[in-house]
Amino acid sequence: MKKSVIENVKNSVRELSAYTLKDYEYDLKMNQNENPYDVPADIKKEILEYALERSWSRYPTFIPFALHDKLAEYSGWRADGILAGNGSNEIIQALMAIFLGPGDKIVLPSPTFTVYGLVARVLEAEVVNVPLNPDMSFDCDALEEAFLGDEKAKVLVICSPNNPTGTLYPLDRLEALLQKTDRAVVVDEAYYEFSKVSAVDMLERYDNLVVLRTFSKAFSFAAMRFGYGLMSPELATEVGKAKLPYNIDFFSEAAAMKLIDNRDRLQAGIDELIEERDRILPLMNVLDGVKAYPSRANFILFETKRPPAEIFDALLADGILVRNVSSYPMLGKALRVSVSTPSDNDRFLASLKKALG
Repeated sequence: MKKSVIENVKNSVRELSAYTLKDYEYDLKMNQNENPYDVPADIKKEILEYALERSWSRYPTFIPFALHDKLAEYSGWRADGILAGNGSNEIIQALMAIFLGPGDKIVLPSPTFTVYGLVARVLEAEVVNVPLNPDMSFDCDALEEAFLGDEKAKVLVICSPNNPTGTLYPLDRLEALLQKTDRAVVVDEAYYEFSKVSAVDMLERYDNLVVLRTFSKAFSFAAMRFGYGLMSPELATEVGKAKLPYNIDFFSEAAAMKLIDNRDRLQAGIDELIEERDRILPLMNVLDGVKAYPSRANFILFETKRPPAEIFDALLADGILVRNVSSYPMLGKALRVSVSTPSDNDRFLASLKKALG
């Protein structure tokens, strides 16, 4: 009898749970760390006018040199060490493809962004999870031991600020680690604009360091998918081999350049989100039964005495969608809320207080 084609799928894939999100009806979306402030209408119009004039029957630029120059200007790193991706997730996938295979290991703090482990397992690599400290800070000693002490550990990925905890990896500990190894250390700075702390200055000294960035958060560009990686030019050449050709469409290329040119106009929204994050965190902590963790990102992780599912449902009944992260390791009592506008945040605080009873 003929077998199903599914039986030919790698076991490393079939055993995985897919990365999914359930759809909900809501009034206020505070679950995906998005920027509540949209790209200004006049900037959108300029991008759309370019898209209308540009031929859609021709491929985009094979290597977007002009875009790389803009990213170099913004990031402070050299253009020939930059790779643009269809979201920073694409750069993550390409990086892992060139370093990991069956028998190799990747070291990750836990909990962290789940896509790292998902991609590694598809490549049949083993994921070594190193728990965070009880206060949600990184256990730097344990991470170093797991990474440096095993020759099969080919990649260490550190999300800083970490998602979903908002904590930073100390730069002095990062540099001390880089001095001890020639294996790949990837620092995902998706929330850099909200923390203002970066490892970019270390790129000149360590060719095994990779820094990832995204436009999905601070640049209000989550709908279009654009990210980039900063690394040595030699490593960029190798990672580029695992990246699909023409991966950046002409619209995203033009929009990213326009957003960089207008970054000063986006800064006011970023500054307000930082102020709001720092305003609402202590207000959450004075609520009975709530423990909110310090954050350097645009979201706040918080625990409640009531079961997280009950708090999630109560907030949703009020039209507010947050993220229930209680299935993550160490986060059995936790939810995560994205920082939004002052009025949205006040509405969330009132709803949370009511949900707590």
